[in-house]
Amino acid sequence: MKMITDMREQVRGKSVLLYSGGMDSLMIDFLLEPDVLLNISMNSNYDKRERESFPEGKDIIYLDDVLNLGQYERDDAIVPNRNAHLVLLASHYGEHIMLGSVSGDRSFDKDEKFYLRMEDLLNHMWQEQHWTEERKFKIESPFKDKTKTELVREYVQQGGSIEELLTSYSCYEGGEKHCGQCKACFRKWVSLVNNRIDTPSDYWENNPWESEFLDDIKNPVYNGKWRGKEDKDILKAMILKGNWKV
Repeated sequence: MKMITDMREQVRGKSVLLYSGGMDSLMIDFLLEPDVLLNISMNSNYDKRERESFPEGKDIIYLDDVLNLGQYERDDAIVPNRNAHLVLLASHYGEHIMLGSVSGDRSFDKDEKFYLRMEDLLNHMWQEQHWTEERKFKIESPFKDKTKTELVREYVQQGGSIEELLTSYSCYEGGEKHCGQCKACFRKWVSLVNNRIDTPSDYWENNPWESEFLDDIKNPVYNGKWRGKEDKDILKAMILKGNWKV
């Protein structure tokens, strides 16, 4: 019983960042310094490669053999309901749970409604009852109002390491290099270009500006209408690299 009580007190009031090898969680960790970094293996295509990119000396809690969400991974690397699973597990390690989502993320398990509903669910399950004292949860993406370009700018301005930024891994393919073609690669490329951060010549397997992800935004571009801030960042990066003209 003492061990259970101790665990409960260890997590009360703690902040937990769901930590991956991507640049978003790297920057949020640097800017906000959460109490707990939690990395949960999902047995996805890119799990192993992401972990190889973690900065040395990080105090990270690793959860392995708990979820096998890789079996549900779609061809486009989307794992349906992924963040619901991750948030539920994170609730065992703290009460303020943070996800690395930014403006431009379009999945509904990364939006405000999702966070509020997961808060309601956890607060309902963890209200005072025969087996537990009351716990109150807050779930958020602290930089949801910023694009990757804006978050990189703030990170660099606050003294964040560009080397660690480049060491971070954002690719659905899981290869040694960034493939340069997937959505994650392209969005990373845009944020680096817009902040005048050069990548090594062999950083990308292919040219990111040839990414098939561009097909997803062509219609708004041709109509002269942009869906949001990230689309404007994309246009800016393409113009800076001389790939588009206005």
